[in-house]
Amino acid sequence: MSHDIILLIVAGWFVFFLLLGQHVATVLLGTGIVGILLWTGPRVLNGVLGQDVFYTASNYSLSIIPLYLLMAQLLLRGGLVLDLFRVGHRMAGYRRFPLGVATLVIGGLLGAVSGSGAASAASLATLSAPELERVGYSRRFAIGLAAVAGSLSAVIPPSLIVIIYGAITSVPIGALFIGLLGPGLLCMLVYIGCLALFEELRPEGAAPGARPDQPSELERGALGASLFMMALMLVVFGGIYTGIITVGEAGAVGAFTALVGLTLMRRIGWRDLAAALADSVKISAMLMLIVIGAQIFARFLAFSRLPRDLLALAEPLVGSPGLLVAVLMAVLFIAGMILESAAVILLIVPIVLPMLEAAGIDLLWFGVLASFMIALGLLTPPVGLSAYAAAAAQRHPVAEVFRPAGKFALASAVIVIGATILFPGIVTWLPGNLR
Repeated sequence: MSHDIILLIVAGWFVFFLLLGQHVATVLLGTGIVGILLWTGPRVLNGVLGQDVFYTASNYSLSIIPLYLLMAQLLLRGGLVLDLFRVGHRMAGYRRFPLGVATLVIGGLLGAVSGSGAASAASLATLSAPELERVGYSRRFAIGLAAVAGSLSAVIPPSLIVIIYGAITSVPIGALFIGLLGPGLLCMLVYIGCLALFEELRPEGAAPGARPDQPSELERGALGASLFMMALMLVVFGGIYTGIITVGEAGAVGAFTALVGLTLMRRIGWRDLAAALADSVKISAMLMLIVIGAQIFARFLAFSRLPRDLLALAEPLVGSPGLLVAVLMAVLFIAGMILESAAVILLIVPIVLPMLEAAGIDLLWFGVLASFMIALGLLTPPVGLSAYAAAAAQRHPVAEVFRPAGKFALASAVIVIGATILFPGIVTWLPGNLR
């Protein structure tokens, strides 16, 4: 069988099962196995499977993920997300624009502990959308704002896709976290500006409701819990940025501190701990299956020499790094619209990595840029996962949610991505000085 026919069979297999709705991990693993079997035969396949699965699963960089997931699940089980919103609502003074800003800020903090854009968007849509409607925003704009805030999980440390990118490219994960700070802050400011420019109000205005002058006992408890969460984030990320602890140690410290603090505050019990551990294991296993499937698929690509052929085909672009980055950003954006963010990184980065190295592109800078482009894909049709999650949580047509969310994504693409390309120091200056 000719190599061209094998490539066509493998591509058809991948697209067919992806359109059938199979999980990305299953599609990648099946495609890789079929490709290796057709290309090299069963003898090589038997040797590759066991070795690749073992070394992928034992990668130290990936061991960080369960630690951060456990910390996130403990904070979620302890109700600290709801507490954050209560405090943000109180600080906003029950006014429209400040409450919208508080939703974006809480979305960033929630992204820092959840790592999933879809989960963050669904949580925020459930908590914040009704309150945003009450103060005067239209229903679709309130849900769209929740989707926008949830998408920040891709660009706020500890972003899971950044951890996976670092594991693939051997870029220090701590440096990637630090590099996200400047663009992340700029993105937040752009979203706040969009909130002021593109707001959509209900025709009937704000709904009447009581506005207590004094904080309730519940709100006072929420304030204490929120302060604990802020202190936890300061300890974890402050330790990373000052170089006192490594990224892996920070995950362990965060999970342990969250467990002890929430237990002392009587926010979690044995059942909550068991549920947090179970959810962390499930999500970690899902991500690990995606990573293993992507590794097997990447091994087929190595046998087929497809990356080398693509590098030869893209040789004119290698001589123009700016044009190459523009093309790759477009590819990542399109892939982010139809695939889970982790799958996008695992599927595309191994293929384009030789091109990036040949063009002399800073992998740290590119990783941060890629994270932002994938985050924008979470907000745009046809399969913007954050928009779908927020719309599903409120049982609202997703087509209407795409309209306000798309405006935010377009503004962020033009300003944040443009500024990062024109001024790479936004990403590289802080990591370079902290090294």
